[in-house]
Amino acid sequence: MKKSIKHQLLIWLLIPLLSLALFSTAASYFLGLTLARSIYDKQLSNSADSVVARIKAKDNKLTVDLPPAALAILRHNNQDDFYFQVLAPDGQIISGGKLLPPPPAVLQPDVNNEPSFRTILFQGTKEMRVVTLLVPTPDLFVDHVIVQAAETRNARTELASQISVSIFLAQLALIICGAIAIWIGVGRGLRPLKKIEQIVESRSPGDLSLFQVDEPVEVNSLIKALNRLLKQLEDDLELQKRFTSNAAHQLRTPLAVVTTYCDLARKMVKDKDVQDVLAELESGINRMSKLVNRLLVLARSEPGVVASRNFAHVDLSAIAASVTAAHVPQAIRNKIEFEFLSAAEPAMVYGDQAGLEELISNLVENSILYLHHGGKIVVKLAVLNGGPVLSVEDDGPGIPVDERGKVYERFYRIAGTEKPGTGLGLAIVKEIAGAHRATCEITSGASGKGTCITIQFPSAAQ
Repeated sequence: MKKSIKHQLLIWLLIPLLSLALFSTAASYFLGLTLARSIYDKQLSNSADSVVARIKAKDNKLTVDLPPAALAILRHNNQDDFYFQVLAPDGQIISGGKLLPPPPAVLQPDVNNEPSFRTILFQGTKEMRVVTLLVPTPDLFVDHVIVQAAETRNARTELASQISVSIFLAQLALIICGAIAIWIGVGRGLRPLKKIEQIVESRSPGDLSLFQVDEPVEVNSLIKALNRLLKQLEDDLELQKRFTSNAAHQLRTPLAVVTTYCDLARKMVKDKDVQDVLAELESGINRMSKLVNRLLVLARSEPGVVASRNFAHVDLSAIAASVTAAHVPQAIRNKIEFEFLSAAEPAMVYGDQAGLEELISNLVENSILYLHHGGKIVVKLAVLNGGPVLSVEDDGPGIPVDERGKVYERFYRIAGTEKPGTGLGLAIVKEIAGAHRATCEITSGASGKGTCITIQFPSAAQ
């Protein structure tokens, strides 16, 4: 599976965001619990202070004047049970309930009267928060009393749950908004790469000009690397084309001279054996001349060379009619039936007329070369979805299915082929078609035998 830069950026940005959100949620939850505990402990301490304020001495006896109305106020809410105890220094209960556990034994009189808090399990099921005060009483006949106030933790638990839910919902909204912002931000940040992709796709195959793109600094290194590659590729192609073209030009003249001398020698020599040798030599020279000419055509058919020509809107029907008419004498000599079916409407193509003529000529010559006497060739032109479709069909031996992708390779010939050829015809067709953004397809003929080569051109508007 191919990796996506966008997905990787999202993952590496969302993982820290989620981790931070979880950490902040947990931290906020515990801070909220601490705050709730502080608030409720303060209220519980105030309740204990209120109990202390109601302690009085009467007839050498300590009492707590705490009417039911005052006790209801100390409860603070209707969710929790409230309990209190006032103990003498010896632990005897002066007032309050008897269900609370005894205070911690380590309590000592404290002039600051700091409360001591603890959480206990009450009656085996309820969690209860207890505050214990050791209050000095110099005005009474005892030196101090112990006051305990306790309440269940229902309200605290409910507040903690509310804090947790509110924090979780806030963090969830933050995560969703953050993910959306990251998605949009990453998408916008990667737009320069998409723009470069569109620029590359819009170029013709032979366009090796350097990219002139004003993009962010992070993309400049990529653009510079592509420009270096394009420059190197352009130089290599130029050297290759120059070598092929020069070699072909240099070979054509000597071959023409040798052919002329062979023909002259055949007329001068009367010996039949010598004439046969000269005929074989001339045949070989002709094949070499044809190969040289094909090499020259192939060099001119390179995408860079074709793209540099002046493209124009041309009617493919007129070009196909002219090329097929030029091959009619050759077809008649080989006793081949030749038919041309023009399109019912103008088949306009944006391209190079000379290259298109070469393309059609190679297709027709290939069919004539490999077709037996009495065979038939049909050159057909149609318009499909605004784009011209050229097909050249014959009823010859055909091309095996497993060989159809290889015949476009240069100098490739099907094993066992006896007909003389250069192996460059379909390679030239492929190059010219590619320069015109056309596609090539090889199928069997309509009758199930033979070969049908179809070239699909884009519409002239495209």
